[in-house]
Amino acid sequence: MLTKSRRRALLSAVLALVVLGALVLPMTASAGRFFRRQRDFMFVPRGATEDYTLQVGQVSVTIPPGALPRGGPVSLRLVTGPEGNFVADFRPEYRFQAPVTIKFGATEVVYYHQGRQRIPIETSDLDGDGEGGEIESETFSRYSGWF
Repeated sequence: MLTKSRRRALLSAVLALVVLGALVLPMTASAGRFFRRQRDFMFVPRGATEDYTLQVGQVSVTIPPGALPRGGPVSLRLVTGPEGNFVADFRPEYRFQAPVTIKFGATEVVYYHQGRQRIPIETSDLDGDGEGGEIESETFSRYSGWF
C-alpha cells in the first residue's frame, strides 16, 4: 500500500506529464507547417534506352540512357523549409557512366555537401528552356539551396 507521501509524489509526477504533454502536443502539430518532407523512388531498368526522370517538388533528376547500364533504384528525399530553402538527398551513391541532369527550380546556386563543408555550385540552363537551376553530375550526393 502506498503511503500518503508516495501517493502525493505519484500524483505530482502524473500531473507534470499531463502539463508537459499539453505544451508539447501543439508544437508537434504545428511543426509540419514549417518543413515539408517529400520522397519518391523509381527503378531504371537494365539497358534503358530512354531518359528516366524522377521529380519531387521543384527538384528532379534525369537519368539518360547508358548512365546506369545495369539499371537500379534511384530515390530522392526533399525537405523544404518555410522560406523555400531545401535539402535534396539523392540515393544510392552511384558513379554514373554518363552525367545525369539535376534540376533545382529557379535557384542560381546549390550547395554540394561533403562532410561538414558546403561547396557552392552555380547552376545554368542546360536544357535550353530559358530557366536555370540545373547541373550535371556523375555521382549522387546531398545538395541544398537558398541557404
